[in-house]
Amino acid sequence: MCKKLLLIFLTLMISLSVCACGMSDSNMDIYEKIHNHYNKMKSYSADLDLTVYSNKTENRYFITQKTILPNKFYNRATDEKGTFSVITVSDGTTTKTQANGSDYSITVPAEDYLNILFVNNFLKAYYASEETSLSVDNSLTKSDKTVFTVSLENPDITASKVSMSFNNKTLSPDTVTVYGKDGKTLATAKYENFKYNDKIDESVFNTD
Repeated sequence: MCKKLLLIFLTLMISLSVCACGMSDSNMDIYEKIHNHYNKMKSYSADLDLTVYSNKTENRYFITQKTILPNKFYNRATDEKGTFSVITVSDGTTTKTQANGSDYSITVPAEDYLNILFVNNFLKAYYASEETSLSVDNSLTKSDKTVFTVSLENPDITASKVSMSFNNKTLSPDTVTVYGKDGKTLATAKYENFKYNDKIDESVFNTD
């Protein structure tokens, strides 16, 4: 409870500092709506149309996400031709990865930042980042969408920054963009069929 109150206090303080930097009342309102909306989220499911960029090539994948907070998740990544898929699932204690359609060891597409493509993980990282919170006034620039950006302080991964946009009317995630350490775009994705507090069968997270 104390941590929750502290988070609310910090959020209010951040909002006040953002307002002082020129943030409009409407953007302040939607920022708080998004925060309150996802603070109440217990689960969700969604599909992502993901494009990964590397060496002047584009590879497209279709992602299925399911999660029950705080730590159960299911992620299925399928290539554009449907020739293989990689499933990563966690029951909250054990995490298991399984490749279908290939006899070889497969690298999960964008595996070093797939975790943050989950909306709850992105927002957790966002609210934990002082640097991003202080620059929120630069993120809220579109009338129909609110864009949050978080820096990833992890030298072991190729990504350095992630931006996620939310629809101001539905509050659902819209798109996500992942940037490399050189500032170039590593991946973009479009969220589809997002179901807030979806009723997910617990068997989805079975790791046996």
